[in-house]
Parts: sequence; C-alpha cells; structure tokens
Amino acid sequence: MKALASIKKYQFFIICLGLLGLISIFPANAQIVGIPSGSSVVSTLNFNFIISWRAINYVPSGFIGKILPSKNSKIEVSFDVLDLDNKKFIDISQQQIEWYLNNEPLKLGIGLKSVVFSANSGSDQTIEIIIPNYTDNKYNKGQYNGSILNAITSIPVASPKIIINAPYPNKTISIGENLFQALPYFFNVNTLNQLKISWDIDGTEYFNEQVNRQDTLILSTDTQGQAVEGANVGIQASAQNLLDQLELAKGYINLDIK
Repeated sequence: MKALASIKKYQFFIICLGLLGLISIFPANAQIVGIPSGSSVVSTLNFNFIISWRAINYVPSGFIGKILPSKNSKIEVSFDVLDLDNKKFIDISQQQIEWYLNNEPLKLGIGLKSVVFSANSGSDQTIEIIIPNYTDNKYNKGQYNGSILNAITSIPVASPKIIINAPYPNKTISIGENLFQALPYFFNVNTLNQLKISWDIDGTEYFNEQVNRQDTLILSTDTQGQAVEGANVGIQASAQNLLDQLELAKGYINLDIK
C-alpha cells in the first residue's frame, strides 16, 4: 500500500508540474473555445466551438491526468459547434470544413469533424478549424448563411520524463533490500517493452539480476560495498525509445542510508 500511495504521489507531482508550466497543463478533454473576435462577421455570431483532443502516448497504468503528446506523437482532434441562440449543437455533416496545423493546411472535407496528425516539433501545436461558408436554414432561418466560423486552440507538447518511485519517507533507506520503480511518461510508444530502461548506482551501471522487470530495481545496500550506514546513494534511471534513439529521459534521486 505504501508503494501504491507513493506512485499516486508522483503522478500528482507530474500534474503539478503541468500547472506550473513546466510541461504545460492537463486540461479536460472537452475545451470550450470562443470564436475569436477579429472581424465583424465573427463578432456578431453566437457560436462556440467545443474542441477535444487526445494524444496516443505512453503513461503508467493508473495515471489520471491528461496524457500529453511529445514530438512525433499521434494526436486526434475533434470538435462540435454549439449554437448559443438555440442551445443546440449544429449539424456540420454537410458543411465544408478546413483544418490548419501551425498555420499550414492540414485537411479539408465535407463534415470533417476530426483529424489525426503527428506533432511535428517539440513545441505546442496550433490547430485552426474553419467553416468558410456556414449554411443552416433549420434553426436560424438562414440569418448566418455565408458566414465564416472559426476557432483556434493550442495543444501543449511535453518532453518525455521518467520519475523514480522511491516509497521511503524523508529520502532515507535502510540497510538491506530496497525497492524502486521507474515510471516513464509521454514517450511515443505503445508499451513499456518498447523502452529500454537502465539503472546507474553512484555513476556505475547496475545490472538488475534479481528481478525480470526492467522498470524495477531492488538495491541491496549491505552487499554493494560502497553503501554503508550513514552514507548516501545516488540512483539514476534512464529510458530510451527503442524505435527512436533520440527520444530519451533520465531521472535521478539521492537517498540517505540509515
């Protein structure tokens, strides 16, 4: 139970980093974006775009935050448009819809409510959706026909991260066996097996012979020689995408031994 509580604590830490702007934010899936006021046509219309997105990326099981994309991650974006006059979602199945990614054309089509694309950089991805010639005779009696409806939203892109779960109070471990787990976040993989996870102890590569899970470390402080009571130990976990050698992250902790 202590290990589970600690894992939840580190997941909360990841979420807090997002709130502080280090890895941007963890918004809810549904994001209401008002139509920007930049032209007379837009400012007179009473519509809201409701935009949702999800990243196809790896996080540990049980993660409750928003899964952020990293560079080259697949991102799926979809939307609906709410008519605030009638408090109804408009039918966009017959509307021409244009999608732009970072100010470049992405896709267009009739009734194209969703797209999938790859984050082309490590920077936030800007999506613009345009209905260039809105037509609706059902609710508004055609008063908005020919209008341009559009919305812009930004999708945060994170760097992959790895956190070492060390379920020990006050960063202190005891003589004997101590258990650690590496928790990788936001890697562009589908399973943990597509990552290579390695461990270093005090700067020396450590071969994890006691367990058959690469994300788990059992450190026996009474057999390492260097670690004695009153000393400290530095532990580093590294994760590398086996399909993309440039996608990697390292995490480090320093613990007292008592």
